[in-house]
Amino acid sequence: MIEVRPFCGDPADLAAFINACWNDRYLARDLIPTYSAADLSWQMLESPDRSFHLAAYDGSQLVGCFLADRVRVRLNGQSVEGTQGSYLSVHPDYGARGVATRLINTLERLHRAHDLKFFLGYVNSSPTSSAYKFWSSFQRTFPKRYRTLGPVQFWMRFLKAGHMASELDNAAEAAGLKVLSLLQPAPAVRAGSPVRPFHSGDLAACHLLLDAEAQRHRLAQLWNAADLRHELAASPVSHTLVSSNGSGVQGFATSFHWPMKGRGRIPAEVIDLLLLHDLSAAGKRELLRSCVADIAARGAWVAVLPRPDFRDAATFLACGFVPVPNVCTLMTLFPSAELDWAGLDGSGLSGAGERGR
Repeated sequence: MIEVRPFCGDPADLAAFINACWNDRYLARDLIPTYSAADLSWQMLESPDRSFHLAAYDGSQLVGCFLADRVRVRLNGQSVEGTQGSYLSVHPDYGARGVATRLINTLERLHRAHDLKFFLGYVNSSPTSSAYKFWSSFQRTFPKRYRTLGPVQFWMRFLKAGHMASELDNAAEAAGLKVLSLLQPAPAVRAGSPVRPFHSGDLAACHLLLDAEAQRHRLAQLWNAADLRHELAASPVSHTLVSSNGSGVQGFATSFHWPMKGRGRIPAEVIDLLLLHDLSAAGKRELLRSCVADIAARGAWVAVLPRPDFRDAATFLACGFVPVPNVCTLMTLFPSAELDWAGLDGSGLSGAGERGR
């Protein structure tokens, strides 16, 4: 009998399970993330509340998982609590045994029990992907339980474009990357740059920047101090740079380890939070170039920057990023009828960090 309960096992086992499930469902041409125990622990499992880290078991065998964490957002001016998550995975031998449905239904019951108003997640936008097919079918069957909010665009800065080309099945993309490897210089940090590593005394200033940014968007994540400290503090997985002058922190960028799989393993990092609003055009480029140089120094082949829109496109292009539109879609499950979702179609989630995504 299949039982759903909070996961409390070894992070290495869960990472291996997710990797195996996704490798089974995606082709070599699909770039998909691949997780280690450290990556998964930082992103999800170190959360103090693990009641939404759901796993499905057949006896002692792990056969599925769906992980979420509590999150508070500002939705059209209203502060609302829900969850944010991902990693829905089902063992290939159990795909027709209702494991995904059990996991989703259990998460919905937990939302009702804790008076949570929504779940936010991201779905691969490729019509050929298994995730797209699953959630499209779910939306048709349960239109009141699923709502699409908007596309997420990716910007990619290729740091070792020739290496990336060798891992892609798409001949045109591979050829383009080989040309790019000849044309694009390596990222470098300017002498005397105001950008430096984050330290604990910067936390309050960074929090204020995020809160101010949230006021500018219809949908934005609201951070508490503990979660933000986890996001910004240096670790083997994550890194933060701040742009600081004599008056304090004016912007910051976080990145974290996010290797991908093509034909083989691709070292990569995601630029997770990028706060640029209070910086000049030159200051924006300085912060982003410093972040990219920092990522390159750690050996990544590519830096990935998810954004809900093409705002700051001029900055990204000036720093060597290439746009990749409509990579995934922001969606919500179990949206409360009392919430005002008006005007959100085509909007993304601002100020969202990967912890809980």
